[in-house]
Amino acid sequence: MKNVGLVGLGFIGKTHLAAYNHIENARVKVICTKNKVTDEQTTGQCQASFVTEYDDLLRDQEIDIIDICLPTHLHEQYIIKAANAGKHIICEKPLTLTLDSASRIMAAVKRNNVHLFVAHVLRFWPEYKTIKSYSQSDKLKNIEIVHAKRLGQVPAWSSWFQYPEKSGGALYDLHLHDIDFVYYLLGEVNSVYAVGNKNRYGAWDHVMTTLSFKNGGKAFVEASQRMPAGFPFTMSFRAQTSRSTLDFHVAAGENIENINESNKYFVYCSYQDKAHIETDDSDPFQNELSYFVNCVENNQDNDVIPLMDVLYTLKVLQAIEVSLKTGDKVRVMR
Repeated sequence: MKNVGLVGLGFIGKTHLAAYNHIENARVKVICTKNKVTDEQTTGQCQASFVTEYDDLLRDQEIDIIDICLPTHLHEQYIIKAANAGKHIICEKPLTLTLDSASRIMAAVKRNNVHLFVAHVLRFWPEYKTIKSYSQSDKLKNIEIVHAKRLGQVPAWSSWFQYPEKSGGALYDLHLHDIDFVYYLLGEVNSVYAVGNKNRYGAWDHVMTTLSFKNGGKAFVEASQRMPAGFPFTMSFRAQTSRSTLDFHVAAGENIENINESNKYFVYCSYQDKAHIETDDSDPFQNELSYFVNCVENNQDNDVIPLMDVLYTLKVLQAIEVSLKTGDKVRVMR
């Protein structure tokens, strides 16, 4: 059994808290939040104690893992303090907003010999796990073209998402998901070309990127946080080979709530076959956090989201940002 200190109790913090309630070898022992918690549903689903000071949480010798669910611009500071306290760390994506910041984080993690897990949750999402599995079989081998979309409004539960220096805008908060996953499928990127729009604070809130991969594949990826009110949070992914296509589409509520009850379409087509694909209804956050906890408990390597992949995805995002600013195609250097 691993004891978790959960830091932050916004939307994603509550999502993680709910997931831990279904993980047998982990329990949230302490929750660190500056805000007074009056939500009976939240307080009633765990036996955790509450603290307002992060240092108090870090001094708790029984805490094995710190789970950071804070605004992105705070990640580096909180990760490094946790690493220096000898705690293993789970951090919501994105890890951070610059490669220099990432380098400081990696140095602290290595220096203190602790595990760091970054929550690129699509790699644990049932439909996306199926896409990955198909890509490793004859059904979808040698993907040539990918189209991916992730469309919604700016998150309504907090204002920090709107500011580029705090969230990185839709580029880092939303586009990251599909950029990471197409890299997971197709490997290293040769070049990117991106266009987009900014919100009134200067954050890129609608981004469309064309990626060319070293294996010859192409991807067109779109992300938006500027859809009008009432537009359902929508994600889709279509992967094509010369002989087959896998097409996934889902429309949820304003965010990802009740997504398993949403309008969902998942079809595989080839010259010989057309079939609707059924996947399990497991919770991706439970899948993800359970895997991270097992890595700590068994001292095993994180093979699903190795830190080198996290760094590479960040490098691709930074190349996309350069392309957005300059209007040029940008090569991605390893």
